[in-house]
Amino acid sequence: MKAYETTFQKMVEGTKQFRVPLYQRPYSWSKKELQQIWSDITEQMAEGEGSESPWAAGTGHFLGSVVLAPATMAASDLTRWLLIDGQQRLTTLTIAFAAIRDRLRAVESGESEEPGESDRIHNTYLVNQYKKRLDRYRVLPTQSDLAAFRAIIDGGAEAGGSDRIGYSYNYFAGRIRSYSEEELLALEATIGRGLSLVEIQADRSDNVFRIFESLNNTGKSLSQTDLLRNYIFMLLPETGQEVYDEVWLPMQAELGPENLEVLAWLDLVLRGDEKAKQREVYRTQQQRLEKVARTGGEQAVREELEELRHLGGLLLRIVEPEHEDDPGLRTALTRLAEWGNTIYRPLALKLMVLRDEGHASTEQVERALGHIESYLVRRMLVRIHAQGLNVAFLRAPAKLVPGEPVDEFVHRYLSNPRLRWPSDDEVTDIIMTGSFYWTGRSHQRLYIMRRLEETYAPPGQAAFPRVKMTIEHVMPGRLTPSWDGLLASQTDRDETGKELQERLCHTLGNLVVVPDGTALSNHMVERKQQIYAASTLRMNQEIADAESWGRPEIEERSLRLAERAIRVWPSPRRSVSMTEETLFSTEPISQVTAMIPAGRWTTCQAIAQVAGTAPIAVSSFLRDHPGIPNAHRVFNSKGESTIGTHLSQHKLMKEGLGFHPDGRPLPGQRLSSEELAQLFGLDVDPSQSRRERFLTLLNEHRSPLVAQQVEFLLREWEGLGGFLSWGDGQETSCSLTMWGRETSKEERWALVFYPVSGVAEVVFQHLARRPPFDNEEMRRELLKRLNSVSRIDLSEDAISRRPSFPLESLLGSGGSELHKVLAWFHEVCQTWQTNRR
Repeated sequence: MKAYETTFQKMVEGTKQFRVPLYQRPYSWSKKELQQIWSDITEQMAEGEGSESPWAAGTGHFLGSVVLAPATMAASDLTRWLLIDGQQRLTTLTIAFAAIRDRLRAVESGESEEPGESDRIHNTYLVNQYKKRLDRYRVLPTQSDLAAFRAIIDGGAEAGGSDRIGYSYNYFAGRIRSYSEEELLALEATIGRGLSLVEIQADRSDNVFRIFESLNNTGKSLSQTDLLRNYIFMLLPETGQEVYDEVWLPMQAELGPENLEVLAWLDLVLRGDEKAKQREVYRTQQQRLEKVARTGGEQAVREELEELRHLGGLLLRIVEPEHEDDPGLRTALTRLAEWGNTIYRPLALKLMVLRDEGHASTEQVERALGHIESYLVRRMLVRIHAQGLNVAFLRAPAKLVPGEPVDEFVHRYLSNPRLRWPSDDEVTDIIMTGSFYWTGRSHQRLYIMRRLEETYAPPGQAAFPRVKMTIEHVMPGRLTPSWDGLLASQTDRDETGKELQERLCHTLGNLVVVPDGTALSNHMVERKQQIYAASTLRMNQEIADAESWGRPEIEERSLRLAERAIRVWPSPRRSVSMTEETLFSTEPISQVTAMIPAGRWTTCQAIAQVAGTAPIAVSSFLRDHPGIPNAHRVFNSKGESTIGTHLSQHKLMKEGLGFHPDGRPLPGQRLSSEELAQLFGLDVDPSQSRRERFLTLLNEHRSPLVAQQVEFLLREWEGLGGFLSWGDGQETSCSLTMWGRETSKEERWALVFYPVSGVAEVVFQHLARRPPFDNEEMRRELLKRLNSVSRIDLSEDAISRRPSFPLESLLGSGGSELHKVLAWFHEVCQTWQTNRR
């Protein structure tokens, strides 16, 4: 290899063409890279100003290297080079010269008939003046970039489109839109002669593929697909362009780079390599294709790619089910895609191949996919970890028995006790007693609710709302006096109303789906029933018809939903033995307990909610298994230690936990079930968790009347269209913000409530830096309105600080008076937001 220091102008002068090989990735520079190279150019341009010969040899800014290899020569005086490395850089500089040329054409007088500077730049840097067709272009990018690139070089009307090539042109055109002719020529001189490049030329005997591969082991790494494409077209020196145009490019366009990598991996799996790893697919396919090329030549390699493209068409129906024509099969594929788990794809693709080859009917594949869905959903409901599942699905394609109907095979295979497909009894039990609210991922919970809703309507007639939906409680997560009174008569022996509420609150029977942002809070069921009655969801409507809502109704509804779930997701061939289930049931208790941090405590009820069991099972397990990590941090609902030793209290005090004189731990250090669920790694909405903690702290530390007034203001603020932002500190605070971050990053909030400290803070200091309250008169108006509330008295200099007033100021008429101030604040901010648009 030979290396030379050169400039862009010297490198491209003469009759030359620099062709980007087929195996190179398309042009990919984004704003980040363009900003960097523009900074280098303008910095070098500034250094050259005022100098008579600014670009002495070796003084230019170093842009990097360009690695070239001789291309196959036709009978022509055109010297062709393959761009092995540096194509992004060379393409970018060429686009920059096109933008300079076009700006020069706009500022040149046009009076002279002689060629202008724009023509000189065009012929020097962009085209081979006397060549035709593709030979005209000094730089020739990959096929996918060619149309956009030619439009720019040829000055076409479609130049500067929405692709990366067009974005780059628009970027440079925008930077020089006000440049004069003198400035443009200085810029041309800087790029053409002021920037230093190292040109590295490979000999014809050098292995270009090895050079490309080793160069790309550093810097921005290539994907497995990039490397595989590189190798494949090195195997096709004669037919590469034809195969690229007719096979590879359409396949790449259909699937996209990520799915193309998945396809190459699944191709190996279906060939029997169950140990194939997606991150190593290039090496494995390289070894396979090398043998193909050695024995069958280029035609055999093409046939392999044609088979791969056909397989890709089947994979596309799995990834994007709308491409499947059969409506029943399309529905089954859509359900699995919406579930959001890709672990099933090896088996699903094998099923699609068998159908394509005529070895399985559409109905059989549809039923087989239904078994896979049931297997995944039931495991999620029962909270069985997915560890090892990838192996099961990777092995499945090779275990298909010839002649056995594929739906029967999948049913039999997944029913193996080792693979843990939960039985009907397990599903019923978990729906009746488990905390569905925290089970799985949020989109999977909504998926289950939607599938259950579909069972209420005739096939094809169920319509789930298209707006963003969320899951809410009917009986709320925080027990109010009215709810406590309702539950008091429904408890088991030695069970309090709060314990019953904690046991039932997050079960499926107590949950509904409502549009996101619907504020139902702690209203009694009568108010909620009015909202449910107007819902289009029949699951909600059945609650609207209930005469009351307590333990009997929740448990009855849970049972009905469990029966529907069993019909929707069929059972395995045989149930897992209870002995095996017992081994699984206690494991989450110890895992959840181990997540309790030092300086915090929690209850058996909270652990039971997260682990999906009963509080008595938690207390019994911790007592019967000494040595469970952090068991000393677990208390019952009365504040009594579960393991019942004086040493545990002493140990907790050393960890920083505080206690009342009667020995009960301080409530402010209690770890809620929501916080525990987050620590355990369950999918919990953090804002919902903080809201619950704020309300708990508010009711523990403030009087009922004060708590009611604060909750009144929170509801009214949301009613105005405002947002509530929850702090994540030990004392969870609540800020009344104007809008969400998706509306504007410039947040505005007037008040912050602190439930333990018992104050409301007015953030004048924050507002002083944000319009419209950066105007001092506006802040004084806000101060005046706040002081009009009967129990609030803030000093005149408060408009530059963060003053506060006691929450007790809200008693009497204080709450309603403050509501009027907040309504004014909201209107002022909303007017400002509207006017600035």
